[in-house]
Amino acid sequence: MSRTYAIAMTRPHQRFGFKQPIARQLPQGALAWGLLAMVAWLGFTAMYVMQVTRAAPRGDRLQKLERQIVQLQSDITASEDTVARSSSLYALTSKAEDLGFIEMRNPEYINPASHSYVLR
Repeated sequence: MSRTYAIAMTRPHQRFGFKQPIARQLPQGALAWGLLAMVAWLGFTAMYVMQVTRAAPRGDRLQKLERQIVQLQSDITASEDTVARSSSLYALTSKAEDLGFIEMRNPEYINPASHSYVLR
């Protein structure tokens, strides 16, 4: 008997090193793959729950900081409004009157380029 004929005569599962025929191993393999898939699914679910649990306090902190930002922006707007009111022309005029300045009427303008001067 030739060697190739002897190899062809062996059973396929013995040729590849399996103890049982492949058809008999399928139910056991399906169970093993199912258990592996279940363990992987449980692992991913546990990771998801852990990440969500860690992210919840961070979200609360972010909301608190966003509320602080809104409050600070409204404070800035109020401060800018106060500064604008205090530096308005009316406020400056009233401060000048309080300091003793008087309103100028009928000003005379001179041209400094023509070397003209005002004498008292």
